Amino acid sequence: MRVTNKLLSNNFLTDVQRNLLNLNKIQRQMSSMKNFSKPSDDPVNVQRSMQLQSSIDYNAQYAVNIKAAQGWMKTTDTSLIQLNTVLGNIRNNLEKGGGNGGYTQDEMDKVNDEINQEVSQLAQILNTNFEGEYIFGGTAGLSKPVKTSIYDITRSGTDTYKNCVKLEYADKNGNTVNYLPDVVSNGFDIKNWTSHGITFNVNGTDISINNISGSNVDEVVKNLNSKIQNTDGLEDKINVVKTNDGNIKFLAVDSNDIIKISHTTVKNDLTGTIGKQFSSIAQDNIEASKNIEVSQGVVLDYNTNAVDVMKYGSGDYDDIRFLMDRIEHHMAGQVLSDKKQDGTAVVSTDSGAINMPDSDGTAHYYAWINNQSEAKKQLTNEDITDIDEASKQVLKADSQIGAKETRMDGLSSQNSASKVDMTDVLSKTEDIDISEKTIEYATMLTVYEACLQTGGKVIQPTLLDYVD
Repeated sequence: MRVTNKLLSNNFLTDVQRNLLNLNKIQRQMSSMKNFSKPSDDPVNVQRSMQLQSSIDYNAQYAVNIKAAQGWMKTTDTSLIQLNTVLGNIRNNLEKGGGNGGYTQDEMDKVNDEINQEVSQLAQILNTNFEGEYIFGGTAGLSKPVKTSIYDITRSGTDTYKNCVKLEYADKNGNTVNYLPDVVSNGFDIKNWTSHGITFNVNGTDISINNISGSNVDEVVKNLNSKIQNTDGLEDKINVVKTNDGNIKFLAVDSNDIIKISHTTVKNDLTGTIGKQFSSIAQDNIEASKNIEVSQGVVLDYNTNAVDVMKYGSGDYDDIRFLMDRIEHHMAGQVLSDKKQDGTAVVSTDSGAINMPDSDGTAHYYAWINNQSEAKKQLTNEDITDIDEASKQVLKADSQIGAKETRMDGLSSQNSASKVDMTDVLSKTEDIDISEKTIEYATMLTVYEACLQTGGKVIQPTLLDYVD
C-alpha cells in the first residue's frame, strides 16, 4: 500500500478526534461525578441505575406510609388508654351508686349526672381525629363514627330524670346506624348456588331473584348484584360483596331499610341467614380495616374501629352503647322487664316497648319499669361485670395496636437499612472514583499532547511553510 501525505493526515486527524472524544468523556464524568450521562455510555448499568432509582423512590414512599401509620397508631394507643380510664371512672361511680344501699334516689341521680358526663367523654374519645380522619371510623374516616343523643327517663308522672346521654353509631350524614351481625354465607360451594334463587324481604315485601349463575365466587357476586339492580324493588337497596375469606356478604344500602332473606333454594351455604336483618354499608365501613402498603407486596392493616372497641361480647347487646343505656336506667331506678308495672306482658303497641328477639328470631318486647332495689342489684352485679368485660375488650384492642406498632417500628428500621443499601449500590453503579478519573484524565491529556507532537513531526512540511 502506498503511503501518502494525505493518508498520514487523515489517519492523524482520526486519531486526534478519538483522543479528543476520550478526553471529553472523562471531562464530562469528572464534572458530573457520574459514570454515564446517556444510555449509550453504558446500557447495562444505565438500566440497573434506573431500576435502583425506582426502588429508592418506592422505598421513600413506603417510609412515608410507615411514618403515617406509626402516628395513627400512637394516637389510637393514647385514645384507648383514655377510654379505659373513663370506663374505670364509670365503674367507680357504679360502686358508689349500687354498692351503697343507703343512697337515696336523689343521690343516685347526682351520681348518674357524673356518669352522663363520662358517657359524653367516651363519645368524644371515640371521635378522635388524626390528620383530618377519625381514627375509629374504619374506611369511613371522614365522618364521625359515634354520635350522642339526649333523652329523658320518665319514672312516674312528673318524676323524670332528664338529659341522659345515649351513644350511637352514625353514618356520614349523622344518622343513627344500628349495629347488626353480618349476614354472610357460612361457606361457598358453587354447586349450591348455580341455578338457585333467593327471596328478599324488603320493608315487608317479598321480592325474588332466580337462576343465579357463575363459575366462581366473584362471578356469583357479580351476577347477584346485576340481578338485584335489574329487579324492581331491589335496585339500590342491596349490595353483595365478597369477604376476605371467600364468603358472600349481604348489605343494605340504606341503614333505614329492614331487609332480610325470607326464603332461598341455596342449600347449606346460607343456613342460618334466614330472617336475619342485613347490616348496612355504613356499618360495614365503620367496621372495615384501613390498609397500607409498607413494602413491596406487603399490605398491613393499622387501625382499630369503633365496633372493635365497643363490642365486648358475642351477644347482640354486649356493646358499650347498650351497657351505658342500661347503667343510666339502673341508676335512675329502672330495670328492663317483659312485664309492665301492672304485671301484664309488654306488647308492641306499648309506649317505650323494645323488641329484643329471642334466639329463634321471635319478637319479644320489653320496657323499662320502676324497681329501685332490683336496679341496685343489677348495678352491683351485671353492670360492674359488663364494665369489666368492656375494659378487657379495650385493653385487647390496645394490645393489638401495640403489636402492630412494634411491627411497624421493625419495618421502619428495615426500610432505613434498605435505603442505605440501595443508595450504596446506586452510588457504586453510577458514581465515579474521583482519584481513578483524575489519573485517567492526566493520562488522556498526555496522550492527546503526545499525539499532537508526533503528528507535527511525522507529517512533512508543505510549500506553504517556505512562503514568507
